Amino acid sequence: MEREIAFGQLPEIIYLDGVLYSLYSAPFLPWLQAQDPPCVFDLRTPQCARGYVAKWALENKTLLLIGLHAWRGGKYTGVSSLFGGEREVPAVWFTGPLMIEPTINAVREGEYPKARTLAIKAGRQVQT
Repeated sequence: MEREIAFGQLPEIIYLDGVLYSLYSAPFLPWLQAQDPPCVFDLRTPQCARGYVAKWALENKTLLLIGLHAWRGGKYTGVSSLFGGEREVPAVWFTGPLMIEPTINAVREGEYPKARTLAIKAGRQVQT
């Protein structure tokens, strides 16, 4: 079952150089949809139509899945339960833009958050 990502939803989060950003892309969806059968999470709040919130990091130009808050069949599911005990997983399945914006705590007083886009190819940051 494919779910549409809508505005007003809980964003995923990503750490870049130790700073927390909101992520307005869903780089975990291609992996979920490639599973046979597709991996679907319980819907626990209308503010999260994806059924999960993923936590990411970009380290040495590699996009890593470092956390997952999700429920399947009424049981909590994390990264290690989906990836054979691994705690961090390179997102080699993802190619596309990462749309990010600093969280309110990372923005200096009087400034507006500045959104930007990072290009990812097979889990690696590339120049645009």
